[in-house]
Amino acid sequence: MNFHLFAKSVHPELVEVCGTRTVERDNYQLQLNITTDGHLITFRHDDLIFCEVAAAASHSLPENSRLVSHVATGSTDNGPSLYEEIIGYKSNVSMDSVDPKIFVTIQQQLDKRVETDGLVHRFESNGRLSFGAISYMHAQSFINHVRVRAFHTFPETCAVLKTDSVFRVGNQ
Repeated sequence: MNFHLFAKSVHPELVEVCGTRTVERDNYQLQLNITTDGHLITFRHDDLIFCEVAAAASHSLPENSRLVSHVATGSTDNGPSLYEEIIGYKSNVSMDSVDPKIFVTIQQQLDKRVETDGLVHRFESNGRLSFGAISYMHAQSFINHVRVRAFHTFPETCAVLKTDSVFRVGNQ
């Protein structure tokens, strides 16, 4: 898995969207998208747009306007943005393989989530396992910032991708 941040919108046709939710405030708009292999978050404030993308390493994405790009392994903190005075951004990304028993517990906890508590997509089983992957995103929206937590499970490898991102308007 790769993790990217762009200072522009990423065209929706570059990803296959499985679920979407929009959050609007007076000074920003946030769109959450669960995709077939991760997520796409679009944050808009006035004319500025940031897009966070978690996607398979094989997924081809544009290189121009890319502010952050790295493989999602272990735990990584992504620091302040180039537009810090206008838009603040911080994220923590971790991709971990866990013991199969722990993985099943994580799957069960995520499966209990309902759409009113966030955005959930349950993928079909690939046939090798009795359950498919689950993606869950939750946004906490405040006046000048929004915090987005995302969890994506990968049953074949008992791996869990977790992201915790904050988009902030101004330098409060």
